[in-house]
Amino acid sequence: MARITEPSFKFWFDEKFYTVQGAETMARMGTNDDLSTMKSEYTRMRDVAQKRIKRLEKAFPDSKAVQNHPKGFPKLKTLDPRDFPKAFAELAKFVKAKGSTVTGQKQIKAKTIKTWQDQGLNLNQKNYDKTIKVLEEMRRQKIVYGSDKAVELAESMLELNDEQTNQWLEHLDVLLQHTEELQEIPEVSGYDFDEILEMLGE
Repeated sequence: MARITEPSFKFWFDEKFYTVQGAETMARMGTNDDLSTMKSEYTRMRDVAQKRIKRLEKAFPDSKAVQNHPKGFPKLKTLDPRDFPKAFAELAKFVKAKGSTVTGQKQIKAKTIKTWQDQGLNLNQKNYDKTIKVLEEMRRQKIVYGSDKAVELAESMLELNDEQTNQWLEHLDVLLQHTEELQEIPEVSGYDFDEILEMLGE
């Protein structure tokens, strides 16, 4: 029996068949045996993916791997044949991704912590989730992500409780104009959000 981390058929070691174009070509031009193999491979990969998502939900519930696939992947029998090639390729991409495993997520987390520490941010295992939430939102909004101001703001956020953090995320455009002033406010967790905005002259 093939190991669960490897394709069930040597034929599928050919990377090109795991792309959308490759899967579409195989679905259109493959023999009945090829199509049967392809469907078996989909089922195998889905079994792997569903187990990984369950593990990630416990260890890394906020990871993109979980957030992007909250219900996992559809069963083969529920797929429209026209949608199968794309679904096959998306599933293959997930299974091959480093972040689809708990070990991979740990490695990504360790690398992220080191990268930001090298930039001067006091990021560690304890404050990681909160800080990354801020930095990801900044990146999503394309606001000076990766700059010194991003580091300054993230450091300010470390003192906040969850409710305050959520308020700050809604007002990043305002807060980014005052990162230097924010650094001067001692123990920001001692103030509510309106008080902080008032101190900043907003």
